[in-house]
Amino acid sequence: MAAARYVTGLVGALERYAGRPALGGGGRLLDHSGLLELVYRLAGELSDRGVGRGAGLACVFGGNRPEVVQVRLAAHLLGARLTQVVTDRSTYGLDFILRDCRPRLVVHDIAVPQTPWAARLGLDELLAAAARRPAEPLPVAAREDDIARVAYTSGTTGTPKGVASTFRALAARTDGRAGREAPEGRRGRELPPPPTYVSVTSLAQRAGGRCLEQLRSGGRTEVLGAFEPREFAAVCRRLGPVATYLMPGMVYRLLDDPATAGGIPGLGVVSYGAAPILPERLREAVTRWGGRWQQGYGMNESAVICRLTAGDHEAAVAGRPGLLASVGRPAPGVEVEVRDPAGRPLPAGSTGEVWTRSAAMMTGYWGRPDLTAAAIRDGWLRTGDLGHLDADGYLHLDDRLADAVLVDGDNVYCLPVEAALTRHPAIARAAVVGRPSATTGEEVCAFLVPAPGRAPAPATAAEACALVEETLSPAHRPTAVFWRADLPLTPQGKPDKSLLRAEAGFTGESR
Repeated sequence: MAAARYVTGLVGALERYAGRPALGGGGRLLDHSGLLELVYRLAGELSDRGVGRGAGLACVFGGNRPEVVQVRLAAHLLGARLTQVVTDRSTYGLDFILRDCRPRLVVHDIAVPQTPWAARLGLDELLAAAARRPAEPLPVAAREDDIARVAYTSGTTGTPKGVASTFRALAARTDGRAGREAPEGRRGRELPPPPTYVSVTSLAQRAGGRCLEQLRSGGRTEVLGAFEPREFAAVCRRLGPVATYLMPGMVYRLLDDPATAGGIPGLGVVSYGAAPILPERLREAVTRWGGRWQQGYGMNESAVICRLTAGDHEAAVAGRPGLLASVGRPAPGVEVEVRDPAGRPLPAGSTGEVWTRSAAMMTGYWGRPDLTAAAIRDGWLRTGDLGHLDADGYLHLDDRLADAVLVDGDNVYCLPVEAALTRHPAIARAAVVGRPSATTGEEVCAFLVPAPGRAPAPATAAEACALVEETLSPAHRPTAVFWRADLPLTPQGKPDKSLLRAEAGFTGESR
């Protein structure tokens, strides 16, 4: 069996772009050759501790740091089955994850639950031992159909689920981005490096793969330990032109901070995703900051499903604002259908569940054949998202299948209500959930965050709710309103609706 193309391509890029800057953070910058040497040392040390092809390796980090990427590269070289967790204040279920992924070794830089079923190793100890080793090249042990990663969902609605992906699927995800590396047989022709990528989201999720794609193109990544608008802007100025990936909440914070609201010098390319973004705020950011914007809609189980390209954003600003309410058209190599509850495809304009199929999909949920069978049907993945396709093939998300509010027997989708609420100039962010109602079965509850300089007020809430009724229908109008200083978020940057539903159990301000 041939070595996994995803990994051989990475090793080849580290060799080919030897002198170029590669990975920075915490005051240290490695070039591509220095990074490859460190990866060989880490892989050799991990191998000596029993981590090899097919063995489970779990890594728990207390925050983003370049070592997350370094250990991931070493694990891929060895063909290990990698699970990485970057913790934050909302992380829970870590003891379950460390049991469920069945690791042979747990590497950590913070205190972790007891793991009598696996050896443990502090990250500092691993780095020190690796530094004492020679940088001896190792062959790529990974094979195409080996499980490369088991990435866990946030588990906001229950026990976290491990999403298992093969090296073949990771390669398909890279192919879908139309990578910049020179094609096979033309390796002598080097392309100029892409803009520096500034990484501010969890390296255990999408950002980790994005860093590897940057290395594959001979580019540099700068890892920030945490997102803070002014620090982020300072890095953009220093290293610009830069590219980055932001979650919607980060875009909002940059827009609301006087130091960054009007523009961020050095910021050239912005990708965003992980949660729905409010069209009005997106338009505000695109028109204020300029640059090239692109959205990727996807999930751990599928990788990117649809893309809203830079050209789409330009068209939206130039006169097609409705494009900003979509998540774009299917990415290369990806099929998308909207289906009814019986699994039958629906025509354009009809709302149903989004199904997708591609080579980048997960193998299944780790150790859960029951959940896998429910999610994957005849090679198609059920996303759990409700949406509709327009006449031009753009996908519009209406809600999560589990998030629709059933008012008098009719589905009220939360995303359009949230978008309508934030059209009010005094509302910065909004989240909508349902709660039981004695008269309508369920009622629509809105959580509102006031815009900077604006205070919560009953009159403002009434005006915003009236705007919903005017824009959508009387059934969409929230009947209870809660003011919050900010919205609670999951590790993926999405509003934590489980927590909000619990809060909605208390008396709200009726509208």
